[in-house]
Amino acid sequence: MVERPVSTASWRFFELYRRNTRGTVYAYFFQKETMIKHPLRSNDIRESNEKLILNLIFQNGRTSQSQIVQQTGLKAPTVFRIFAKLEDDGLIQQCSDQQPPDAKKNSERKGRRPNYFCVEPSSGYAIGVDFSSLTASVIVVDFGNRVIYDKTVELQPRLNRDAVIDVLRVLIQTAITRSEIVQERIIGIGIAAPGVVDTVTGQVLEYERIEGLSGYSIGSFFAGLFDAPVFVHNNASVIAASAYHYGSAREENSLLALLVRSGVGGALVNHGSIFLNGNATALEVGRMVAGSDPDTTVESIVSEPALLALLREHFGVADWNEAQARLSNDEIAPVLSTARTVLAVALRNLYHVFHPEAILLISRFPLLTEFLGETARLTLPHCRIIPIVYDPVQACYGATDMVFKQYFRTTT
Repeated sequence: MVERPVSTASWRFFELYRRNTRGTVYAYFFQKETMIKHPLRSNDIRESNEKLILNLIFQNGRTSQSQIVQQTGLKAPTVFRIFAKLEDDGLIQQCSDQQPPDAKKNSERKGRRPNYFCVEPSSGYAIGVDFSSLTASVIVVDFGNRVIYDKTVELQPRLNRDAVIDVLRVLIQTAITRSEIVQERIIGIGIAAPGVVDTVTGQVLEYERIEGLSGYSIGSFFAGLFDAPVFVHNNASVIAASAYHYGSAREENSLLALLVRSGVGGALVNHGSIFLNGNATALEVGRMVAGSDPDTTVESIVSEPALLALLREHFGVADWNEAQARLSNDEIAPVLSTARTVLAVALRNLYHVFHPEAILLISRFPLLTEFLGETARLTLPHCRIIPIVYDPVQACYGATDMVFKQYFRTTT
């Protein structure tokens, strides 16, 4: 990709942002600051208004000054001045297509047509990462929220923390190089990590399937390595939030998600907010005890490896890809009857605790997704069930959303 030139002012804008956030790890969610504890100065208000307007242009895709006046209630001269500054800084530009969305409807109206503005795509970039003990993925999106690079790799079995971190390092560095972007324009890196995550420190508090990852501050490491702000959250939570805001769960007020890969992760999204235990992610569903034996957990029965072991024993399949090609849901259901019972109990218990409007079930393979979805429908026929196949690009896209949310965060 060849970048369009951007003004020196734009570089200064992002460098100021990076200088204020360098080497720091941020949470996805923050408590709202109060006016009493943090009185606003005129510069704060001006910066907040600039970010507010830039965010609206970013979210709308294209908008006019008059529309911003109507949406924000700011005075027209203030809006015009901010548009001029954002354009001078290289953050926005007049859209190449100046035809308004309702052009045909308003074709007979008289008067001057407004100018429409869009963000300047090459003025900044966000990097999104998602990984587990099985795979690692990365994407790069430009400031227009367009994916310009993506890559997914399978991980070798039983890699330790240092080996996995090195894979992620190479993935991110290759993404930067292949995207032909300069590092100074990276506004942040979002990482969707497995296990229990401290969303403030960027530390993976607990994850047993990658030796040495528990207690490791992955956020601090990559913030120092790439000299950019890093935002870390649990991968099930990131995928659930992405589905809630942009995907198949957009119409739901509350969403319970289960991600089945090497383990079983969970997340609850309620009116756009991810359920946390303090700063730490919660709902490690896979660690729930299944039965009277405390060592028998949900993920020891329902995870990808556990289910594949049963299919390998009964059908001789080598992996999930072969199972996908050879078998149907009707064929595997009797073999996985115990797993279905364990999953049904877990779903029923979670539903009675949280009462979500919908349940999102995610796995990497359509056959497994179908099995999970059918189990959920049989267990909770009155609840909306949304089974989806894991999409690494969409997962990483949710990780970049953390970057943009923090970037557009205002003081007020």
